[in-house]
Amino acid sequence: MAEVVSESYSFKLKSHPDKRLVDHLQRVGELSRKTIADRSLNIDDADLLEDAAYLIGITHDLGKATGFFQKYIDEKDEAKKKSLKSRDTTHHGLLSAFFTYAVIKEYLRNARRNGGLVDYLPILSFLAVKRHHGNLLNAMDEIKDFDADKEKILKVAEEQINSIDSIGRAEIGEILALLLHKGNINLEFDLSNIINYILKESPKEIGRKEKRFVRRLSEKSNIYPYFISQFLYSALLDADKTNAGLDGIHLERLDLSSKLVDEYRDAKGFSSNKSNINDLRNQIYEDAIESIKAWNLDERILSLNVPTGTGKTLAALSLSLKLRERLENEREIKPRIIYSLPFLSIIDQNYKVFEEVLANEGKLKDSRLLLKHHHLADVEYKTAENEYDVDKSLLLLEGWNSEIIVTTFWQLFNTLFSNRNKQLRKFNKLVNSIIILDEVQAVPHQYWQLIHDSLNLLCEKFNSYVVFITATQPLIFDEAEGEIKELAQRKEEYFRGLDRIQLFPRIDKTLNIDEFKALLENNLRENLRKDCLIVLNTIGSAQDVYRFVQKLELENTDKFFLSTNVIPKMRLERIDKIREKSAQRIRKVIVSTQLIEAGVDIDADIVYRDFAPLDSINQVAGRCNRNSAKDEKGTVLIFILKDDRKEFYKYIYDPFLISKTLDIFKPTKEPIKESEFLDLNNQYFKSVKRGMGDKDSKDNLGYIAGLAFKDLSQNFKLIEEDYPKVDVFIELDDEAAKIWKQYQDLQSEKNHLERTKKYLKIKKKFSEYLISVPENFGHSLIVDGSNIGYVSFNELPNYYDMETGFKREKAGEGSLIF
Repeated sequence: MAEVVSESYSFKLKSHPDKRLVDHLQRVGELSRKTIADRSLNIDDADLLEDAAYLIGITHDLGKATGFFQKYIDEKDEAKKKSLKSRDTTHHGLLSAFFTYAVIKEYLRNARRNGGLVDYLPILSFLAVKRHHGNLLNAMDEIKDFDADKEKILKVAEEQINSIDSIGRAEIGEILALLLHKGNINLEFDLSNIINYILKESPKEIGRKEKRFVRRLSEKSNIYPYFISQFLYSALLDADKTNAGLDGIHLERLDLSSKLVDEYRDAKGFSSNKSNINDLRNQIYEDAIESIKAWNLDERILSLNVPTGTGKTLAALSLSLKLRERLENEREIKPRIIYSLPFLSIIDQNYKVFEEVLANEGKLKDSRLLLKHHHLADVEYKTAENEYDVDKSLLLLEGWNSEIIVTTFWQLFNTLFSNRNKQLRKFNKLVNSIIILDEVQAVPHQYWQLIHDSLNLLCEKFNSYVVFITATQPLIFDEAEGEIKELAQRKEEYFRGLDRIQLFPRIDKTLNIDEFKALLENNLRENLRKDCLIVLNTIGSAQDVYRFVQKLELENTDKFFLSTNVIPKMRLERIDKIREKSAQRIRKVIVSTQLIEAGVDIDADIVYRDFAPLDSINQVAGRCNRNSAKDEKGTVLIFILKDDRKEFYKYIYDPFLISKTLDIFKPTKEPIKESEFLDLNNQYFKSVKRGMGDKDSKDNLGYIAGLAFKDLSQNFKLIEEDYPKVDVFIELDDEAAKIWKQYQDLQSEKNHLERTKKYLKIKKKFSEYLISVPENFGHSLIVDGSNIGYVSFNELPNYYDMETGFKREKAGEGSLIF
């Protein structure tokens, strides 16, 4: 990589108060090209893509050369600076995009190639640079808006260009000539011709040719240009933010032993700990590992479909490490491992396991090896040598600068299907990665086709690998059609050999809450030594049942309530206490909403579940006799509960999935054995696939094909919100009072960047006391000048119950909140 231009050059133009424009452009160009060049791609004209990334990088801020911007960047008075910033003539994005468009067009003319990337690159490059400080808009809207305001836009552009004096123009010419030479781009140009092209020719080409091109893209339903667009945009964003905010920080990629999990399992005595369930876990682990050792590396979509509680997490990490080693040795690809999960409730749990695996080999906590990324995670990035300030930590975390990233489905899919600058910056990390989707059945069925087509292309063209991890495999990819390959070669044997639980669907009639309470009381008194888990569909019904259980006099029994109505700090404390094994055997009764279902490592003897789709029922059944340590089988009882208006499942679940589940259960004789679960799941998902609508997927695939970035982002909703919510801070204790005061104090900080840095320092602890409640319950609590509600310590009795959390009025008015 070329060194940054030395101080001996007479360049004066600035990109930032402390950075010369030439240095910034060179570095962003080099980093952008490196992002593309470091990836192994199965695409034609990959060399063009690398050069395009470089050209985008070295032109993306040329609009800063105007006299207007240079005056703004040098202004010391904050009020004047703010005024200058608001002027159209100071904005640099559009003028820079014109420069990029002109240079890319000239480069492609010289390259003398036709079709494919040559057709895409001009408009994709223009859009990437135009919006590199904002969010992408729909390509067609951008072109139409440009056409509609052409005279005004060109007048501003001409004003900006005229503000560049002769010395500035000469410097732009020198910058381009120098950086084209350093980038080995053989391109002769005349700056006057470029300026003339920007003002005279480019408006015609963008308004006519590019409009026709974008329209044809939409008609062809080709999603490939979208992925090229996001790759280039991501490369630019990552390079720009790295140079502007992380200048001087260079993080080398690190090695990971493929034997990390093997050694951890040996240290923990997994193989020597004999029991039926541990023997099964060892068999599944060995089966998956043997499969990956002999895997055809051209098969990029994999599955580990095995029963709940059989060690999927460690097996998935181990097979990914071994796949990574093979790809390094055989394909010269060094993939990152992106481990994604649907729920925050299990991210911390799995992350701790991965930390233990790394610590077992003596690896110190190093964010280059392992990081956790979701909206409530600590903003902390550290290496063996350094611990970075909060603003730099945020940039490093949001850029997924690690070998193993543990994150949410929301982060993963909003990196694939978004227009947001912040999300798309890390798109390039999906390329050449191993993406693990744990509990993949949580993906809404209306997006199956969208995810199928998108992951297929990501794997085929960008050499990524996808591993589905679940006990209930949805038919996103069809194994019978060869679209996905199973790692557990003896899968059917594993499922059919299990006999830990029996499932009783008591759905011949509905029960109101009082009838369910009476039944529950009898069962709790008859089974005094058995741990019980009661999972309800709404927060209101869960609170009601828990208050009833709380009043029951049950000897030697601890009672727990779990829902997102309880602040995260208390919720995690309760989960840890539930998982504790005490010397004195104390029976546990847990009342929870659905947050308990997927992956939370809790074990009960009897599970009561309000009716839900089959995949949810299967997941909660995985919390029953999980470790098969009891002589007696576990019991899962399914009921249909209702309030005075309707069944509780109607408040939260898709009626289509409910009907398919009822179809599965109605002809079934009880009890249903665990060995039958695989067949039931297969029947269920086949029925879902046959009957599901594909409008949402087709609409979103249409937005992708037409480069309608904004429409895609607005329509792809991984989590449906049925009602507006308010975040409310609960001042539960002295620590909360201290954090709230810090939050209040930082509101007086006038400097936006400083205020953000101060907030990031308290964000993790602040979030531990934060809950989301329906707006109709929380709007009166909002603090003036804020969008956050606040319940003081003195007001706790009015708004917050120490057991059941935020006080709501009626069962059934809550909704599904994970």
